Amino acid sequence: MAEITKLQIAELDFDTIKGNLKDYFGSQTEFTDHNFDGSAISVLLDILAYNTHYNAYYLNMLASESFLDSAQLRDSVVTKASMLGYTPRSARGSKANVNLTITPGDAPASITIDRFTQFTSTVNGTAYTFCTANSVVITPSSGVYSADTVELSQGIPLTFKYTADTANTEQKFLLPNANTDTDTLTVTIQESVTDTNTAVYALATDITTVNATSNVYFMSEHTDGQFRVQFGDGVLGRKPISGNIIILKSLVTEGTNTNGANVFSAASTVGGYSTVAVVTANSAVGGLDKESVESIKFNAPKNYETQNRAVTTGDYKKIVEDSVSGLDTVAVWGGQDDAVPKYGTVYVSAKPSGADALSTSQKALITSSLADYNIVAISPEVVDPDLINLIFSLTVKYDSRKTTKASGVIAANVIDTIQDYKTNNLNKFGSIFRYSVLSKLIDNTDTSLLGNLLTLTAKKGITPSTTANNSYTISFNNAIYNPSATYEGAVTSSAFAYTDSAGTTYSTSYLDDLNGVMRIYYLSGSDKLIIANSVGTVTYSNGHITLTSFMPDSFSGSTLDFTITPATNDLIPIRNQLFTVSNTNITVTMQDDADTGTTTTSASATGTSDSVTTGTATGSSTTY
Repeated sequence: MAEITKLQIAELDFDTIKGNLKDYFGSQTEFTDHNFDGSAISVLLDILAYNTHYNAYYLNMLASESFLDSAQLRDSVVTKASMLGYTPRSARGSKANVNLTITPGDAPASITIDRFTQFTSTVNGTAYTFCTANSVVITPSSGVYSADTVELSQGIPLTFKYTADTANTEQKFLLPNANTDTDTLTVTIQESVTDTNTAVYALATDITTVNATSNVYFMSEHTDGQFRVQFGDGVLGRKPISGNIIILKSLVTEGTNTNGANVFSAASTVGGYSTVAVVTANSAVGGLDKESVESIKFNAPKNYETQNRAVTTGDYKKIVEDSVSGLDTVAVWGGQDDAVPKYGTVYVSAKPSGADALSTSQKALITSSLADYNIVAISPEVVDPDLINLIFSLTVKYDSRKTTKASGVIAANVIDTIQDYKTNNLNKFGSIFRYSVLSKLIDNTDTSLLGNLLTLTAKKGITPSTTANNSYTISFNNAIYNPSATYEGAVTSSAFAYTDSAGTTYSTSYLDDLNGVMRIYYLSGSDKLIIANSVGTVTYSNGHITLTSFMPDSFSGSTLDFTITPATNDLIPIRNQLFTVSNTNITVTMQDDADTGTTTTSASATGTSDSVTTGTATGSSTTY
């Protein structure tokens, strides 16, 4: 009887399968004298191996596509997400606000601008269509027909009509374009071709409020990325009858391509008139591409957790991240956790891409994105990021014998390293500044670097009133270096003009501190003369600075800046604080340990020499 040898079934690549088959057949006495590398038998073994390999691959893919985490095909991911009650987000058209002034040839009582009235704008040389999001009725004021902050949504309006046939169980009502903005979708059912009575249907968002006569529709993603509109079955929602005409109208958008559009013009007549002045109130923001497979896999389980409501801070954060584009990072905290507790409020902060503060339209988008989910007792409040500017004074030691690069090139590379660290490590709320991590990255910038000494200070600005005495709080939320009660200048400010209680005006004065008390002074030569001895307090342990009844006459720039030296080299943000670094706040001094020269050159961050001074040093150093 032939000896039975076990097949190695766990090895499923083609060559191993074929080799295992050869070993198996070769161990059988019936095939002892056969040459398994001969052409005929080799082909038969190839067929068996290919068949096994294909079946193994298909079964593996079948198992993988059955789970949300491992699925790769969009249709599989969408199907699994739907089981969690999640519908992938469609593309979203960017939104802008414009002020319109129409000059009619007559004097109508009012002018109606229809929904989807078209305007055009050009971004990067490509023209795009924007449409009014809603109809607008303008009545004249002093003979002028104008409307402010009219909302425009990017996209081309398209209408699709279907005739319902209840006998056709395979009938589907599809939005054929994969870039349809479902937020702009209107669904209307006309009774029949001869009966023009219509009913508007709304998207069902809460089935507990839906009954057999509710005019609602349901939305899901179909194959090829198209969206499908479904109606009720007569129990959950009204069921269409044969002969009903289904009318689907929406915008087809270009997603993120149109963000930043800021010049608009009417594509044709507006409200029936051709003389139209268009002034941009807010540039276009909020455009989104269709949700990616990875995003669906990430968001579907979290959507299941939130259950279409905003209760926890995590709920608010997810809704904003899903609904509003162009945001680098989002932070949410309850009013009870704010520096000054405000119960019944939830704070939402976000840093927009390419800017330090949110625009009015972005704040409106965030607020509107929460409107359908927010519970009644809680009021969301959108605030800008709280930026803390880090200032680096850096001495870098290097050996010029180990490089062919000029010191200015190495200094520029060091600055690039710092900016890369900011981008990769500080661009999200909650990101901690780690001194040792940055120092190590700087040392690795170039093989000629021997070490570095980084001196860190931090700066924040306020915009004080120059017409009224007010109180201000500047919070670093990190301890301030203050070694003793007699130490002066743990906090310093930029210059400002100030008039004291006696009416004397000082064109250049400053703020600093002594033993927890803030004061105002001016310089007479190198002497510090106090103008006001107590204008606030500073708490060194937590970095809180308070000014009371403070009113400068004027100050340079857009803000009055306060600078501190932190008590520790690592800085930890709270709530919506973000650490940021600009090239103008980086000073790099290159010190060549291979040289014994005596020339020190001071230069700007860009490497342009400002001045040259001579002194004695162990090695030549150049400041950039």
